[in-house]
Amino acid sequence: MTASNGRPAPLNPRRRSFSGLRAGFGVRDITPPLGTPNSLGVECQVTAIWDSLLATALVLEDDSTRAAIIGVDLCGLLEEPHRRIREAVAASIDCHPDAVILNSSHTHSAPYVSSELDALLRPFGLRNTDPDYLRDLHQAIVEAATKAALVPFETTVSAGRTRVDRVGANRRPRRADGRTIHRPGRPLDPADRALPEGLIDPQVAAVYFRDSEDGSPLGCIFSYACHPTAAGGDLHDWVSADFVGAARELIEPRINDMPALFLQGCGGNVGTGKYVAGTPAEDVRTMGNHLANSVARVLDRPRPVQLGPLQVIRRTIPIELEPFPPLSEMTAQLAAAAATGETGAVVAVGDALVVARRIEEFRNAPLTVVASGDLAIVALPGEVFVEFGIAIREGSPFPWTIVTAYNDNSLQYIPTISAFPEGAYEIDGGWRYIAPGAGEALACGAIALLRDMRSKSV
Repeated sequence: MTASNGRPAPLNPRRRSFSGLRAGFGVRDITPPLGTPNSLGVECQVTAIWDSLLATALVLEDDSTRAAIIGVDLCGLLEEPHRRIREAVAASIDCHPDAVILNSSHTHSAPYVSSELDALLRPFGLRNTDPDYLRDLHQAIVEAATKAALVPFETTVSAGRTRVDRVGANRRPRRADGRTIHRPGRPLDPADRALPEGLIDPQVAAVYFRDSEDGSPLGCIFSYACHPTAAGGDLHDWVSADFVGAARELIEPRINDMPALFLQGCGGNVGTGKYVAGTPAEDVRTMGNHLANSVARVLDRPRPVQLGPLQVIRRTIPIELEPFPPLSEMTAQLAAAAATGETGAVVAVGDALVVARRIEEFRNAPLTVVASGDLAIVALPGEVFVEFGIAIREGSPFPWTIVTAYNDNSLQYIPTISAFPEGAYEIDGGWRYIAPGAGEALACGAIALLRDMRSKSV
């Protein structure tokens, strides 16, 4: 619906006269059926469902602008379906596709959705993405956003941050010999778990939305930077939202069973590997409880956030990528990997081939910011290292800045310059395309955009 002045019209006429910020939440189940490719797919299919996967949408609007912020419990959602779903959401709620943030939690116990990769694998008798599931996923996300847009309430906003203990640890610790290693989500070697926690962002951020008329909860956002790998860091056949879902189940009763929207932070080099101590199911519950308790401390005493006109800007940042081999050579590599059936190699080569075919497009990294008053939410692509999330937040002029990654995972790992000579999985494991300095360019671009937006809002 569009007003005569060409701007999105308020979707709740009862509140049309209000000139401040309005908010609405919507939720839909996106749990895949049994037999669906799970995690990286190929040889891994769903045989058990531990808990439901959700798509949770928040629609924000004022009298001139509308934006959607959506979190999904997926291992990844890559460029083509990510773009098409954003476009469909925008058409459904009458906003621009650039005003739709679509964030994956990156739970390793959920589908990894890439229609372009799946098209490459089908000739080899392999599959990564079930087309029926993709259709249902697309519909469910659009429905969640549509529901959120149907009943926007005049809102107040409050926020806070506090420490989370014994969930995240750096995935790149150094052994006594000085060598950097990869510490997976569930290490087999107890010595790897014993290595220091290392650099993380220890804080969870929570943003609380309440009806401005009666103070009742509308929902909340909570954001933390860590791979959800407590349920399993490798390929497995069970579905789980991991500690994210366990935390959400504990948070929502504290806000009158209203939706809690999780946004994954810059956790490219942060995982659960130091603190797993029991079975996968036990660790999911324990880490979910740690995260939920921290969010509860914020929600019990949140600080008011000054609001202002809703701003949405999407900008592309030029970045450098490492050279790819000729496409013919990469195609041959994919055929060789497919012949072995080894999932990691198949998906790594296939993902790289998707990017190499469209390399000029991927040399422009998308960056989106949604802001109102003192609050800004930054959406970055790929598996961004935690150093960049901290730097962007600290460099932001917005007092309350949430920095998210995993908004289209096509660019994969985005490490710091200092990580390159250290090597290890995030550098040499096959899912790193950027050249040294590209992450720094992305972070600098984000800070510049935030400063530009802030200067226009005060």
